[in-house]
Amino acid sequence: MLVSSVLLPLKAGAEACPFADPQWNVVYKLFPLFRTGGLGKTFELEALEDGGGYDMFTQDATLLQTIEKLMVLHDAGACPTEIVGIDSMFDYLVVKQPLAFPHQELAADRNAAVRTVHAVPCRERFKRATWILWEHGCAWIMSDLHQGNIMRDFQGCPTIIDALLAPLPPAIINSSRLLTEHVEDAHALRMGGTAPRRRAFEDVCDDDL
Repeated sequence: MLVSSVLLPLKAGAEACPFADPQWNVVYKLFPLFRTGGLGKTFELEALEDGGGYDMFTQDATLLQTIEKLMVLHDAGACPTEIVGIDSMFDYLVVKQPLAFPHQELAADRNAAVRTVHAVPCRERFKRATWILWEHGCAWIMSDLHQGNIMRDFQGCPTIIDALLAPLPPAIINSSRLLTEHVEDAHALRMGGTAPRRRAFEDVCDDDL
C-alpha cells in the first residue's frame, strides 16, 4: 500500500518493500515494523533430539538483529548497503543499495556470489540449503539465497542483495564435526587463506564413522 510520486515500486519481499530511484540508480528498501513488534526476519536453530540434524525456525527479528544482519552482509562483501535511518513516524527502517539486475544462471551466479563473501556450503543436515561465513569475529549461518536474492551489479558480477542470517551458537558448532570444520574453513577464507584439505577417513575418529 506504499506509493511514491518519484520512486518506482519493485516486487516486495518477506522483509522489505523496495523502491528504485532511476535517476541515481539506487534502490531504497523499507523494512516495516510489524504489529508484533518485530522488524525483518531471522531464524533460530535447534538440534533434533534423534541426532538427525537441525531444525531452522524463521521468526521476526528485532531492529538490532536486522541492522546487524545488514552490516554483516555489507562487510562480508555482499551488495553494498547503506543504513539511511528510521522514518519520522518510526514505522520503517530505510536502507539503500545500488541498483542491481537479474541473475543469468541461478546456480552459477549463486556460487560466485557465495565465493565473494567467503562462505562455504554447509553439508550438515538442515531442512534448507545453508552456508557458513565468518565475519565480525564470529560464525554466521546463511540461508534463503533464492532467485530474488541473487542478482548482478553494474559490473555484471553476481552479488547477494539479501539473505536470512543468524549467528551460529558455539554449542551448535561444537555439537557437529561438520559444522566445526565449516567454521574453520570460513574463518581461514576470511583471513585470506585457503580452506584446509582434509583426508577422507584417516583423520576421523572411528566413533564418527
